[in-house]
Amino acid sequence: MIELNHLFLILCCIYLIFSDISLYSSLVFLFSAIFFYMSFIVGKRLYFRIFNENNINEGINNFNKKNIWLYIGLLFVFIGLISILADIIWINDIPLFNPIVRYHLNVYFTTLSHLIFIGWALILSYYNIEKKRVKKVILYTLILSIPIALLGYRTNVLVLLLSTIAVLYYKNLIETKDIIKYFGIIFILLVIMSILRMYFLDAGGNPILSRIELTMSVYDILFNHFNGVLDGYLHYAAIFSYFGLCNGPRTVIANILGIYGVSITPTIVGSVVADFGTLSIIPYFGFLGIYLGYLYMLAKHKRGVYLGIYGVVFAYTLIAVESGILDLDVIIYYVFGVLLCIYATLKRFLKR
Repeated sequence: MIELNHLFLILCCIYLIFSDISLYSSLVFLFSAIFFYMSFIVGKRLYFRIFNENNINEGINNFNKKNIWLYIGLLFVFIGLISILADIIWINDIPLFNPIVRYHLNVYFTTLSHLIFIGWALILSYYNIEKKRVKKVILYTLILSIPIALLGYRTNVLVLLLSTIAVLYYKNLIETKDIIKYFGIIFILLVIMSILRMYFLDAGGNPILSRIELTMSVYDILFNHFNGVLDGYLHYAAIFSYFGLCNGPRTVIANILGIYGVSITPTIVGSVVADFGTLSIIPYFGFLGIYLGYLYMLAKHKRGVYLGIYGVVFAYTLIAVESGILDLDVIIYYVFGVLLCIYATLKRFLKR
């Protein structure tokens, strides 16, 4: 079965192959991906040390079977759609066709619009979907991605599609051989949105490779010239920028590079190295891998809310290869996943 650590490592290698950065920064980037891969396996094994075959469904089913999560999912989707409409009314324009106005979106409406991802994932996790209806679910997901795409963020569309595929796949509704087909659809949509953005910005270049090259060159600069210099400020900004106390972390990166009026993605490794130094990749990717490996096993065996949350963090972890985990709402999803892991573990030990 294809797992998150496989895709994470492959994606990191793709970014390295299509970039031209210094040898040392390349090795650190690759080491981070490999260390995450191995830590993910450790997390899976930790799960089996706690939940053996005899008690694999013991201790947390009462929490997991509550239908309230299905209704919460529906509520989140509704709030997300209303927030998209409010955001468009706020700027009186459609960012997909005028990317410049994207920077004038209301940060709170935009953040609330992200509830669609977790809401849809929860619905799919709890709803009893027959295998023959999977194509309809994919179609509904594509339809739902249309209003999301109007805000002009390719990342948001990717999160919705990737989390949907993850939930369906780990519910055994999609076979491994079909994954390539669905990933192909996602890639085509990504290319289309990238071309549209470049067209309306009157920009040139390859819509995919130029993005990879830019992101990795920024990582290379951060690694070689700002290694450990920022003292955690990017992650501070990831939280407190939502309260108007500072610029967003990607805007901070652009500003320290002497670029203003835009935001720049640093890669997940770049954000960690710039904030805490090279050695910080060991505890960072060690914890991230163990946590996601553990949550993956919970999602696979318990499903329900565990699978819904895992589907979303699955998507955000892959996207973080480029963008980093530098958004408050995304951090909240990861924290909620940690709380679910703690809850499941405590319930297991209390049942002994």
